[in-house]
Amino acid sequence: MNFNKRILKTGALAVAVTVAFAMFAYRLAEWSKGVSSEIVVLGQGNPCATSSTGSVQSVKVIPQMALGSFDGGLTKYSTVIQIVNTSGAAQSITGNFYDEEGATLDNVPLTVGNSTITNGVLPATSIAKDAVLTVSGGGTAGAGTLGWGKITACAGLSVSTFFELRNGSSNVLYSRVGVAASPANMSSFLIPRIRELATGLDVGFALVNTGTQDATLKAELKDTMGATIATKDIVLGAGEHEATFTNQLFMGLDEPTGRNYQYLRFSSTSPTFAASAFALEGPTQTSFPVDVLQ
Repeated sequence: MNFNKRILKTGALAVAVTVAFAMFAYRLAEWSKGVSSEIVVLGQGNPCATSSTGSVQSVKVIPQMALGSFDGGLTKYSTVIQIVNTSGAAQSITGNFYDEEGATLDNVPLTVGNSTITNGVLPATSIAKDAVLTVSGGGTAGAGTLGWGKITACAGLSVSTFFELRNGSSNVLYSRVGVAASPANMSSFLIPRIRELATGLDVGFALVNTGTQDATLKAELKDTMGATIATKDIVLGAGEHEATFTNQLFMGLDEPTGRNYQYLRFSSTSPTFAASAFALEGPTQTSFPVDVLQ
């Protein structure tokens, strides 16, 4: 199943696309013997055992990156990631960026400070105490690319992302939204849904399997009384990314008129998921929470 491009197919401003990305806040839950479960992501070991800033590796995931134009240049998307070193001392960080299939994002240049990377890998980079490093990409009318990323450090980081939608020729800003990073180790989480057929209002989300094996995520759409409206199993390969809207995930829903409040509950036996969510109506995008249940 492949919902990734559908998320870029609705909206206003005479544009055939809208937001393919999203956001969100959460707290990391430990799941393995008191050691951060984010230590192992896509086969990565723990390089922090001898670090002066800490022994527990911290990984923050950006579940959605939208770069370039998805409508032939009418509009263009950019993604900006802000990384703040909150460890109390200078430390080194690394970054990895992937395409929708989990392969290295090597077809899109990313700006990192005063440098540019084209192979999807940010090598070890020092950030001073309390300092900021930015990673950005997109903002051109070139062919659009979707992906995701992760930032790794040996101590505290604050990672936030904002997405911009602009006119492809005049660069006029249509929409901007900021979001927090996701933990890499979720196995159960909840996303609220607000739906209004008349205006096209719906909630979309991006999912990433950060693990090294295929994993299945069960999605359940619930009504205000907690009754299940629809269910669907989402199978993601290692490093794979999916993005869609709720009404596209559950095709053929008999949805009533007016505004409806529901929620999505996701669960898996694999604690390897990252996620972000947003509400969209026309060109207007709003960050939505992803609440960790386990």
